[in-house]
Amino acid sequence: MTWITVVIMAPYTLYNLYLILFLQYPHIVSNATMNIIKLRPSIKLNETRQVLILGSMSSGTTQVSNDLHKKLGLEIGHENSETNWSFVRDGTVSWFHAIGYLPRPGIDFRVFKKDHQKIQNGEAIFQSSVDQLCQKLYPHMGFHPFAFRDGACNLRQSWDSCWRDECKELLNIEWGCALKHKDGPDEYSRSSSDNKTCLTPYRKVLHQVREPLKTIASLVTKFCIDGVNGRVQPPFVAFASALFPQHDFSSMSCIEAAGYYVVEYNNALLKAELDGIFQVEEMTPCAIAEMAGFTDEDVVFHPSKDRVLNICKNAHDDANKLMKSMKNRYNKNLLSLEWGDLLGGIHGSKKKTSDHDLQQRVQKLTHELGYH
Repeated sequence: MTWITVVIMAPYTLYNLYLILFLQYPHIVSNATMNIIKLRPSIKLNETRQVLILGSMSSGTTQVSNDLHKKLGLEIGHENSETNWSFVRDGTVSWFHAIGYLPRPGIDFRVFKKDHQKIQNGEAIFQSSVDQLCQKLYPHMGFHPFAFRDGACNLRQSWDSCWRDECKELLNIEWGCALKHKDGPDEYSRSSSDNKTCLTPYRKVLHQVREPLKTIASLVTKFCIDGVNGRVQPPFVAFASALFPQHDFSSMSCIEAAGYYVVEYNNALLKAELDGIFQVEEMTPCAIAEMAGFTDEDVVFHPSKDRVLNICKNAHDDANKLMKSMKNRYNKNLLSLEWGDLLGGIHGSKKKTSDHDLQQRVQKLTHELGYH
């Protein structure tokens, strides 16, 4: 048992020591070696990162984060912005970090009772959504409170009462924290006294998009049980319902659930007026890095700029080639959707056969995102 403990614990301890020195106390290494080994400075939770790239699930965020890291050597995380234990000091690519740009149900937009007569208590609606996301750990959904900050909970415990409380506190801070104040009576109006601030600032925030019909098809292959006519996996229903409770995702077919999620998520980011938007199918890692500000004079970390410029000046480098989907290829030759698949009454839909609502919404979004 002693040898087993040593074999298991020694690498784990050394790795943690490595992370502590390189991410939390790099100045100790630099000072001890008289700057022969000069490490990148640590970065705190509230210090500015270069870029946050937001895109819906199945829009290619895994591939983008992988290419920016491997082809350009940037410290870019996927669904993770916690810098005490992860090399994500340049930025993050994520779907759930968009929580700062999503309106809070019941507060930033109105949610009605089923009879559509009265507005429910706004704070109660919002806290119900928070509770739904925090009641347990949903696997494979890309969210954990630790992805935002290093709290006081045990990292060896995936979920317990401590993490549940941390989750609720985090979401109360982050949800809608970056929404711009508006004076008009529209659904995204906010009180002028509601001065929320996000935990982590970013120099640039970009909106990554993929052709909506293909995004929906990928979500269906990932989250549908027993195929396109099957039911939606409970974790997806839980997240979609909490974020967008104006829809009854539990009663939808799998295509409908995926479709309304894609529409609401992207519409929210379009309304948020971010620093830029790009179609992932038409981008190279170098083009994304330039759009993210890594080649700007006011880049947060100048060695990152030097690295990007040095790589991208070579027109034949892989970083100057269109990205190919090599990660999370859930829908490789499995499902192709057409506009008719979004109509009511088919693929398990409980809507009338003549219902065109989802089809029209997805077509409108497709046009607004620049696809034809």
